[in-house]
Amino acid sequence: MSQPMTDLTVTTFFWSDPERRRDYSFNHEHIHILKRMVKRNLTIPHRFVCVTNEKIKGIKTIPLNMEKHVPGTVFARLWMRSPDYPIKGRILNLDLDVVIVDNIDSIVDRTEESVWWRNPNYKTGGASRAFFQTSIQLFDSGSRPELWADFDPVETPKWINRRYGGAEQAWVSERLPWTEPYWDDKDGIYGAGRLFNGQPDAGVQSILPGNAKIVSFPGNRLPDQPDVMELHPWVKEHYR
Repeated sequence: MSQPMTDLTVTTFFWSDPERRRDYSFNHEHIHILKRMVKRNLTIPHRFVCVTNEKIKGIKTIPLNMEKHVPGTVFARLWMRSPDYPIKGRILNLDLDVVIVDNIDSIVDRTEESVWWRNPNYKTGGASRAFFQTSIQLFDSGSRPELWADFDPVETPKWINRRYGGAEQAWVSERLPWTEPYWDDKDGIYGAGRLFNGQPDAGVQSILPGNAKIVSFPGNRLPDQPDVMELHPWVKEHYR
């Protein structure tokens, strides 16, 4: 096991799961792209680590605990909240499908114990995505350990989407109070689906908001797909 790390660590997770049905698959180059985007846009001293059971040339890695993995989901990432998680100190975790478009010091320079991204797709009343979106998380190691301890990989998935969609997001939103600190679009974090200036079917391209810092591409798409770059021309400039 690697020695515990201290101070700020930027992390991402990588594993293969044939049950997670997508038109794409992540590869090692996506990890390198994320590392380069972080390096260009974060001046706060940090280290970059990928949590994976693979060896990746040029990337520091630590082994991934798959104890609570549920096929077809990303619940394995709950390991970040385990007291036994080997990375210590301050942690910024980013999904591999985010695009960093500007300096993120103000995103990282929050002092709360744990900060989440408020899901831009959350709506009051009726069926909805969860209140919290888990693609971007900033936290002190050891914070919110109940997310790991209380999750049962057999029983929890049976009911987790009873009120909200999103699986891992639904679990966080069910388990934590909604008074948790969060970012939203005022902080420069956006979901790609929120950037349309009109209807994409009408041929209108997306416009990157002036305060944008991070754009997430959840769902069945990746930033480097040709159709995504065609719809969002700014991606080519930043996703490299």
